[in-house]
Amino acid sequence: MIKQTFYNLPEQKRQRVINAVVDEFANADSEKVSINHIVKNAGISRGSFYQYFDDKLDLVEVLIKAFIDMGIDDVRRAIVSSDGDIFYTFECVYDVIIGFSEDEKQKQVLKNLISNVRANNNLVSDYIIKRYKGIESLINITDEFSRKGFRFKSDEDMILLQQILTSVLKNAIYNYYVFNTDPEETKQRYLRKLYIIKQGALK
Repeated sequence: MIKQTFYNLPEQKRQRVINAVVDEFANADSEKVSINHIVKNAGISRGSFYQYFDDKLDLVEVLIKAFIDMGIDDVRRAIVSSDGDIFYTFECVYDVIIGFSEDEKQKQVLKNLISNVRANNNLVSDYIIKRYKGIESLINITDEFSRKGFRFKSDEDMILLQQILTSVLKNAIYNYYVFNTDPEETKQRYLRKLYIIKQGALK
């Protein structure tokens, strides 16, 4: 678990550590991530590293939270502007995640993380299994989606719908970052899948 001492760091120093983690994950497979490289590039001691983090799993969490922090405002704006339209919000989430690829370093980090999840890479997979609770638990947007016009409106049904949409989103993101599919073609296929889910397969 990331320790409170990390969050208590001055903003400039905390960002320097985050940047060092990003650089390391951009340049190495997550199984080969080096704490020595990170502490050197961040300008901190190895002892300080363990005052901030328990282990390498915390570094994966640092990355995921950093990407969420960069995109959360756009996601919340999408929810508000669409009156809680879950389908429109998932369109915007796709655009936000694809938008990270405009920065080559961010693109490489995401490619490494996503590739390693599918490859059952121990470090990333351990984080997903042991600590990751899903985007909804980190940014708490579940209750902000409108249920107006839905045939099914229970909490369980809304959670199931989010899981389905998240699965479709993950597939599109994986194809783009790992297989380097054309971004516009990938988006159109993604939107088509959302449309099919929204309209239903039966007449």
